[in-house]
Amino acid sequence: MDYRETEEYLDSLNKLGSVPGLDTIKELMNRLSNPQNSLVFVHIAGTNGKGSTGAFLSEILLKAGYSVGRYASPAVKEQLEIIRFNNSNIDADTFAGLVTRVKKHCEEMVRDGFVHPTRFEIETAVSFLYFYEKKCDICIVECGMGGDLDATNIISTVICSIITSVDIDHTGFLGNTKVEIASHKAGIIKPGASLICCYDEEINSVFEQKAQEYKIRPVFVKKSDITGIHYDRIENKLVFDYDNRQFKTGLLGAYQPENAILAIEAAKAISDGHKFNISEENIRNGLLDTKWFGRFQIIGRNPDFVIDGAHNEAGAKALEESIKLYYPDKKIVFIIGVFKDKAYDKIIKCLMPYAKKVITINTPGNKRALPAEKLAEYIKKDYDISVSSYDNIRDAVGKTYESASYDDVIIACGSLSHLGEIHSLIKECEGNRND
Repeated sequence: MDYRETEEYLDSLNKLGSVPGLDTIKELMNRLSNPQNSLVFVHIAGTNGKGSTGAFLSEILLKAGYSVGRYASPAVKEQLEIIRFNNSNIDADTFAGLVTRVKKHCEEMVRDGFVHPTRFEIETAVSFLYFYEKKCDICIVECGMGGDLDATNIISTVICSIITSVDIDHTGFLGNTKVEIASHKAGIIKPGASLICCYDEEINSVFEQKAQEYKIRPVFVKKSDITGIHYDRIENKLVFDYDNRQFKTGLLGAYQPENAILAIEAAKAISDGHKFNISEENIRNGLLDTKWFGRFQIIGRNPDFVIDGAHNEAGAKALEESIKLYYPDKKIVFIIGVFKDKAYDKIIKCLMPYAKKVITINTPGNKRALPAEKLAEYIKKDYDISVSSYDNIRDAVGKTYESASYDDVIIACGSLSHLGEIHSLIKECEGNRND
């Protein structure tokens, strides 16, 4: 298959949805000779912050001179970004070739009476094959959902498990309480692997109990240990103090210091206990140079246009903190598109106190999307605010941008899936304005 045919094939598998469990991925990887068993992994689970934490740690390891594979799904800007080597996306021809190879085994599995692997399982298998071919020194892999039954949890050669903040999400699969959800996340904890977690009194015991089984001493990072958070407008960096040291990062969300200290502690654990040589300078420079698309990213000026991947209640609360830090005296124009299976009522409740105007959009190409008109009706029912709905993202962004004044702030959020298209549209609008 060429790359276009590969995309069509993967898109055709979306109907299979998410199928938790390891039986199918185990069978598939056995047929591919289990390349993952020859690799070294950092495994990341959590509700929010997985991508940013992985991005920080990847950059730190690169600064230390190691070759780094990274698997993070779903894609935000383009399909190939889910699999990266040394901060570069897998190329289209290589991706197509590996998917073709895996597809052959999937078809054989069906003929032998097994269920067909899901899209996520196939992409996971492709990432392992690619990292094996690239001879990665270390691979950073994010769970797609949960932990214990996530396809990525087939990996056993893990040297560090990271569990970012945990909140209510994917309740249909993971449970309705934080303790139930944390129990799934704890499934990634492995014997002999370091364990770094966000401190949360409600669920710490879940991770401590699992760690005790494997005689692991977990490291809990506390948000309260971070001080001095402020924005350096000259350098366009977020600055914070931790462990009697000052750090800077180009990821600007007010929530990023917590993700950064997870990466700091993970880097220390990898260096101290697993024969990787990572210096203080590597950590500082890694945090400083980290880039990760769609996390409180300012993509336009005059007016400020921000994209943020807030897609659940915890993400909305984190976005709220960023608004307070960067725009304390502003009312925001929000462009929001959500999935109907998310707690969009709680997202709206967090953000509406800061809203000047709301534009609702359809999240394209996804059956889970809540229609823009329905979201608009919901907001109008409870909030006395100007709300418009658009079926077309181009119209929504173009008209919002044209009508905004130079000192307005526009924030697009509610889902990661439409941020790539919005980013392209803003660059187009800015180009037209400068012509």
